[in-house]
Amino acid sequence: MVADGVANRVCEIEPTVSLDGWVIPPHTLDGRRRGCGPGRRTEAMTQRLVELVEQFCQYQLKQRGKAPRGVKAYRWTLEHFCKFVQAREHRLARITDMTVMMIQAWMDDMAGVDLSINTLRCRQASVSSFCNWLVKRQVLPTNPVAQMDRPPHQRVPPAVPGPDVMDALVRAAKERGRPRDVAIFLLLRYTGMRREAVATLRVGHLDGDWGLRGVLNKGQKIQDIPVPGVVMRFLYMYVERVLMAECGSVTPETPLFWSSWGRKAVGKIREPMTGKNIWRLCKVYGARIGYPALKPHDLRHGVAMEVLAQRNNLEEVRALLGHARIDTTQIYTMIRPPQLKQAVTFYEERALKMLAGWGQ
Repeated sequence: MVADGVANRVCEIEPTVSLDGWVIPPHTLDGRRRGCGPGRRTEAMTQRLVELVEQFCQYQLKQRGKAPRGVKAYRWTLEHFCKFVQAREHRLARITDMTVMMIQAWMDDMAGVDLSINTLRCRQASVSSFCNWLVKRQVLPTNPVAQMDRPPHQRVPPAVPGPDVMDALVRAAKERGRPRDVAIFLLLRYTGMRREAVATLRVGHLDGDWGLRGVLNKGQKIQDIPVPGVVMRFLYMYVERVLMAECGSVTPETPLFWSSWGRKAVGKIREPMTGKNIWRLCKVYGARIGYPALKPHDLRHGVAMEVLAQRNNLEEVRALLGHARIDTTQIYTMIRPPQLKQAVTFYEERALKMLAGWGQ
């Protein structure tokens, strides 16, 4: 009887009295509950995109062993996409924004500011890599970029300085009496090394008259680079007369090239050179020899063309430059106007005979 009375009283007050909110949790759809299955994916879909971008970059850096500069390019491109979404939707970017429609709108926006096709292709490839990573982690069902058109890869012949220009660069540094600059330009001139590889050289990389051993190159790859014996002897002389005088003691881990500058507040600063220092150095000397647009990478192209013309062996050029694939090196086989003009020189004598006496 007592239980029946309590039940009746509960039934009487239930329509008018609500229980505290914490007693009974609010109704939630099955897809939004924590746990395995679709709930976990739905929870991930609400995660901010910038957080996943950082996880992706750390994965590329720590687990895939990608170079820091490459990971930096990934991060910049993906953050550029997030900013585009934020400006378009007036909110932070989410996983739900990784759609064909949104990515295509981003591509159209970049195309509207006259970016090159190769730049568009590279940025789309970065987003595609990110989407593939999300698919592997079951955050996205498919890669939306796979459904889009890819910008074509334009193989544009690089700017190639001739041997005279590259030699003039070395002579300009020699005339100024700068052994460090001469050593840098000799390496760029006769090896085709990238500026970062030159900037990170250590004394221990020098190997007799053969060249450089164990050089850290693009993509964290280790490469042995042959160097003319005369250049190697100059490098050893530079170490003995210049580097030891400046550093006091030299070990295999001592950086080969240093940069010094002064500031009023802190005095003289001396640090190992960076790729940016070499880029600036090339611009300074390029202006002195009448080529202010000259860049360190142009010398790499010049060496590649010179070796190909002398040796006529594309595989040797590929190995010297450290390319992983031969199709990357094949761009140096493209015919240029001077070569095309040379292709018809055998007609000169025949045309001369044909027009002999005409107009005289």
